[in-house]
Amino acid sequence: MGIRSMDWNSWIELDNEWLKYHNRKLARVEEKGTEVYGTLPEAWDGAIEFLMELRRYLPDRYPTLFERTPQGIANKVTGESYKFVDLEPDQFKMDPMLIASMLTQDDLAVLVEDKDTGDYVLKGGAIMLAGFWRLKDKLNLPLSAIHTTGDVPKYNSKLKSGMEKFFTRLTPDKPVVRNNYFLQTDDDLAWSYSIGDEDNEKVGWYTADAATDINKIYYRSERQSVRKLPITGAVAFTIRTYFLPVVEMCKEPYVPRRLLDGILSWDEDVQDYRGYTKFKDALLPYLEMKAKEQETLGYTVDNEPNNYPM
Repeated sequence: MGIRSMDWNSWIELDNEWLKYHNRKLARVEEKGTEVYGTLPEAWDGAIEFLMELRRYLPDRYPTLFERTPQGIANKVTGESYKFVDLEPDQFKMDPMLIASMLTQDDLAVLVEDKDTGDYVLKGGAIMLAGFWRLKDKLNLPLSAIHTTGDVPKYNSKLKSGMEKFFTRLTPDKPVVRNNYFLQTDDDLAWSYSIGDEDNEKVGWYTADAATDINKIYYRSERQSVRKLPITGAVAFTIRTYFLPVVEMCKEPYVPRRLLDGILSWDEDVQDYRGYTKFKDALLPYLEMKAKEQETLGYTVDNEPNNYPM
């Protein structure tokens, strides 16, 4: 699973692209409506607790951007203000998960334990910038089905048991984070249109054209945090996506060789899952070239600092 302990100060990571992400989310809501957000009744209390945690955290962590108000939270830059404190469900003007999403650069989800089966089930979310998957396909599914319907490699054989035990044992005082990465052959943060139209029933790498231009290949990395909320016991899941052109990323010392080695280590099922055949001919020679350029300048594996999240 690649998890590590989370520093509370880094629960929500915001940067100078906050407004760009925010505006893209607003556009997504305008385009897709409740296809990209929603809270089922079973998750309502968890979603409200999630919101209250953000109301407590964000103004303290980012005081130039957020202000706590008696009824909720306000954004000092955009002038947006959200009211949700002590409201009954029928008094909400916006879905609570939508409000939460408007405060962060992350996609957000709430999972609730099924008391009969012990499974954690996706019951609420605001998934607007996921790139390769849609909330409407995953809502109301248990954790295992979320992964198997997405064809996650080796999920049943290597991940299922450990992940289910992890969620069962998760406690409010021990949040965790993990990172992953993908390659994308178009420039849309919200939806990778190269794998097919978002409105198509079936989408995937099998319908994508092979990339021919290195300038159209993007690196996409998710920083995911998982924490159990102390009052409701719901699990709050955040997905912060970092997205940039490979040609820009490869200006960073050591990155071309590290990325190339990582891709070449993929098993065949991982290659299929991540679309390897669709970008390898354009990407791999470029990474090898940039790696060799850096190595002639002394940026070699032997002197690379070990400061990357694993």
